[in-house]
Amino acid sequence: MAFRSQLDDFAALYERTYPGLFRTVLGICGDAAMAADVTQDAYAQAYRQRSSFRGDVPVDAWLHRIAVNAALTGLRRRKVRWTEPLDPVRHEQPGRASDASAAIDLESALARLEPRQRAAVVLRYYHDIDYATIASILGTSTGNVGSMLTRSLERLRRDLGEAPTAVGSLTTTAKEATRGR
Repeated sequence: MAFRSQLDDFAALYERTYPGLFRTVLGICGDAAMAADVTQDAYAQAYRQRSSFRGDVPVDAWLHRIAVNAALTGLRRRKVRWTEPLDPVRHEQPGRASDASAAIDLESALARLEPRQRAAVVLRYYHDIDYATIASILGTSTGNVGSMLTRSLERLRRDLGEAPTAVGSLTTTAKEATRGR
């Protein structure tokens, strides 16, 4: 019940959590317009269901669960798949072309993951959410989260051409490539 009071001012909750929730959904969907729609739908659903929130988990985790489920459902319904790489010129900043290229490579590699794996990677490495909370959001066990992340990171490393022993480089690449998102 400790977390229920955070729903009293839903507008403040929305303002505080929207950027992170949108980045999560964007990381799963890969399309900004779809991510904006899904994020808004998730907030509408959360607002309608706020009286059923038990308050036994942090509100952010509850919102992420709603948004991740909405993104996964949206992908299934719309059969949206990333098929074309992003235009690197549009994402370049002066003096940072390699960063833009790395971000595009990472986004393309993420697109090849299954949606639930992509969700786990985004929640863990973009938002630094712990395994137990990710398990709660995805409706699975912490062990399964660890397995999903291990398989996902192996695939990303292979797709990005990184050495399998460079454990920290992917998380560094992910954080640097998405900075400012």
